[in-house]
Parts: sequence; C-alpha cells; structure tokens
Amino acid sequence: MANTPNPDSPTGAVTLWVNGRDARDGAATLTPITDTTSGHTVHLVTVDRRAAECYGIRQPDGVIGGLVRMRGRWSPTAYRDRSHLFTYQGPTYFLPYARSRACAVRGLLRWWWTVERRTRDGANPGQLDPFQESAKFRRWLMV
Repeated sequence: MANTPNPDSPTGAVTLWVNGRDARDGAATLTPITDTTSGHTVHLVTVDRRAAECYGIRQPDGVIGGLVRMRGRWSPTAYRDRSHLFTYQGPTYFLPYARSRACAVRGLLRWWWTVERRTRDGANPGQLDPFQESAKFRRWLMV
C-alpha cells in the first residue's frame, strides 16, 4: 500500500502504511494542497482509526499536520488546524527533517503522543518544542 494513490480522491491523495510495509499500525492519507503564501505543495496528513489507536491519539480521522518537501527531505509540521500556522491560536510544532514520508508521518504521530503524555503530566502544550529535546529524542522521533 505504500504510495498508493486513492482512486476515490480527485485531489491526488496518497495512502501509505504508517509502519512501512506493515498494516498493523494503520494508514495515513496525504492530501496535496498548494500553499498560497509560499507556492509549496503541502501534504495534509490524516490517519485512520488504527493508527490513532496505536499512537494514543484521541482524534482519529483528523489532520495531524502537514509535510513539505525541502532540500531532498520532508519537513513535517504538527498541527490540528492549518489556520494555526497563520493565526498562532493553536499549537503548532515544527519537527526535524525526515528522510521519507513514512518517517515524517511516524514523527508526527510520535510527537502528538508526546504532547498528550506531557500534557497529562502537567506540561503546558504551548511551551513544548521538539528542538529543546535531547538529540536522542529527536532521532527517535524521526526514525
């Protein structure tokens, strides 16, 4: 299923397994849109119920972020609503570059898992920053 075009989607959306060739962790759908501010193609990322369950996300079938191809790698940004990028009214997190779309999607899922866990432990989600984490954490995030 990796890189499988969705025949039901006129937008050119692609569905891929979150864990490479293994369906047990669910699937993500990447829907390309053109960013009117920069002209880049942004791939909005949504995950199915199985992927949300595997990564402890409470809002399945919703947007978990976006991917942009830059400098030969994927640049993931975690957000629930794309307008948060422009209005600063909701949490938006810029994650480290990933070598593939699947790694970037897993990074988004792992980051939201981290946000959920740290919020339960009393952290303010607005003050979380993946680049303030250890190098080991950032490597785990983007594997």
